[in-house]
Amino acid sequence: MIHNWYELVLMLGVGIAAGFFNILAGGGSFLTLPLLIFLGLPPNIANGTNRLAILMQNVIAVGRFKQLNYHPGHFSFIAGSFTLPGAILGTWLATQVSNTQFKTSLAIIMLVMTIFTLVMTNREKSDTITPDEYTGGWRVAGPVYFLIGIYGGYIQAGIGFLIIAVILWQGLNLVHGNAVKLTIITLFTAVSLIIFAFNNQVNWVAGLLLGVGNIMGGLLGAQVSVKKGHAFIKKTISIAVIIFAVKLLLD
Repeated sequence: MIHNWYELVLMLGVGIAAGFFNILAGGGSFLTLPLLIFLGLPPNIANGTNRLAILMQNVIAVGRFKQLNYHPGHFSFIAGSFTLPGAILGTWLATQVSNTQFKTSLAIIMLVMTIFTLVMTNREKSDTITPDEYTGGWRVAGPVYFLIGIYGGYIQAGIGFLIIAVILWQGLNLVHGNAVKLTIITLFTAVSLIIFAFNNQVNWVAGLLLGVGNIMGGLLGAQVSVKKGHAFIKKTISIAVIIFAVKLLLD
């Protein structure tokens, strides 16, 4: 798959950018999925391979947030438990469709995600609490996280925007919310990767190379997230949404 030195540099560079965006906002897979397909992977395998890089990045980033004393608390594990059944269903669906069907659904999903993320940035709620201070019920949030799990299992791209939207609705501060988001994604991505690997839809070499770049960008993103705070993250999310929306509309 990697035939030239510049393809290796491209893989690492895109991985760094994707990792950085994934930590601060989301949408990094909008960069990595097209890259993997461009470098020769069938769409289904690109989808599975991307999960390895994401898992590598998130494990390191969650650890970094804990080192910086931003703990996700029990909140993320409760939310994550709702996403797991959905992720299993979504991943199974992704392994069953043909490459043509996947590309068609990817185009539709990305268009819907573009509209959703643009709307989401204009409907933010006051967010001042930490995960440990959350006292709301899970009667509505639980099923929403289940649906997010289906989406994350199937395509992953833009999942961070969806989780952030729910976190804002639940009233969490975005710095803590980022630690929560990453923990949730780590939980269901590990399960998705196992399913993709069982179906021989993971290119391990490409995933590891991309993962190294993602880790580098993720560590930088975690540091910037804590240092710059909530207001900076909101601005970054807005910028990221516009960039990815324009890219998807052009595609």
